Amino acid sequence: MTGAGVSVDSGIAPYRGEGGHYEVHKTYRPIFFHEFVDSSEKGHVARQRYWSRSFLGYPPVLVARPNKTHYAVAALQRLGAFADYITQNVDSLHHMATPSPSLAASSILELHGTLQHVLCVSSPTPGNAPSRPKDPTLHSHLTQSHLSGPRLRAEPRPFNTPTGQAYPKGCGFRGSRSAYQSILAERNPMWDEMAKEMHQRGTQPKTNPDGDVELARNTDYSSFHYPACPSCGGVLKPGVVFFGESVPDALRDRSFELVRRASQMLIVGSSTATYSAYRLAKTMHEAGGSVMILNKGPSRADPLASDKIELGSSEVLQLVAQRLAGTDRRKKDPVLDRLLTSGGPALVPNSGTKQ
Repeated sequence: MTGAGVSVDSGIAPYRGEGGHYEVHKTYRPIFFHEFVDSSEKGHVARQRYWSRSFLGYPPVLVARPNKTHYAVAALQRLGAFADYITQNVDSLHHMATPSPSLAASSILELHGTLQHVLCVSSPTPGNAPSRPKDPTLHSHLTQSHLSGPRLRAEPRPFNTPTGQAYPKGCGFRGSRSAYQSILAERNPMWDEMAKEMHQRGTQPKTNPDGDVELARNTDYSSFHYPACPSCGGVLKPGVVFFGESVPDALRDRSFELVRRASQMLIVGSSTATYSAYRLAKTMHEAGGSVMILNKGPSRADPLASDKIELGSSEVLQLVAQRLAGTDRRKKDPVLDRLLTSGGPALVPNSGTKQ
């Protein structure tokens, strides 16, 4: 199971630990699910606040690329060390590092969802997609992938990734987050100009693992316009599990199934602070399996671990995978060899510069 720490070398800052958002911004308070879906004016204001910050924080996630850890995990999977694995990350970098999009979709469980999609979570017609989209133009725009190359993903599996069906109060719509970003830019030209100026000056705020940023307390969000669900006119939310929101049943059940089928668990780059992650380590421990942690800094699961390595994951996992592969296997499998040597220099979050 991997956490936010594995994406730090890709330029995405974690919430916790050294340099994490909670460490830098002591008073930071994320938006909660019940606030986001609130149907009152208060909910509208909360969504304006969220989407404006997400608009500024999403681009660095979109351009981020896998680092040595992501490729090493993909190599270990190819070597047969494990068939499936769980990630708490929503950045899709594990999918990018996996040679086959269909393999990634079927074997990587995204416990906290993904920033790849926007989903309808609250609809005037719950559980039923209208026969005709309320906004056909926007519907067509958002249902196109808009992603190609390394970010192209296979159709999501509901047991591994939240889909529209995970929200019975929605209409079932699922669209492209990157396409939604372009619509936000069109409808908020002043914010778009501000984002471009920040990028040119190198003053853009640090992006959180969930793809948003922290702005000044006196920031005025009232002018920010976010589109409603093009299918039913309801509320669209990124396909990530918000604070105060339960992991969808299908993902929760499968995560426990994967843990129960295994005899050992390796936790990489995670403080396991969220209960949805900690309870999986707890389940493994209580079943008599062994838990190992590869993480810098403390972890909630430390008392459960039989061993812990306090080092960066990139170098450790790449060396482990290279030793397991051996020279002969690498010569016979060029895909494996590429995985074992991929991943550029570590990046400082949001700066694009080498550490």
